Amino acid sequence: MEAIVDSIPEQLFLDLRVSAVRNRTARINLVEPWASEYCTAVLEKRYGDAIFARYNIAGQAVDGVYTEWNITVYDMIMSDAQEYAQDHPELYADALQLYVNTNSTDTRRDIIEGLKKITFDYPLSLPA
Repeated sequence: MEAIVDSIPEQLFLDLRVSAVRNRTARINLVEPWASEYCTAVLEKRYGDAIFARYNIAGQAVDGVYTEWNITVYDMIMSDAQEYAQDHPELYADALQLYVNTNSTDTRRDIIEGLKKITFDYPLSLPA
């Protein structure tokens, strides 16, 4: 478990170390309950929940919407995913491979399913 706490799960969506969030040494402003939810979700391998928490962790979204840009957190995740898939296909493929093992208790499996639907140019075989 210590390795998970001290490393980042992947570089695109889950780019904060659990230890940095817990110790409040992350390079961004951290708000609750999202900081705690991020840590718990990463450790429990609930990757959809972890991604959702990561996108809320700085407190810029209110009720699931980034009011500054009038876009939902889900739509922002999918927009970023399109960019990541195009600009960093190998890292995107690595992230998807990790997400295949998301815990069955993940409440935001819709995020994982949405990420799997993004098309990109990289050989990858994922279970349906």
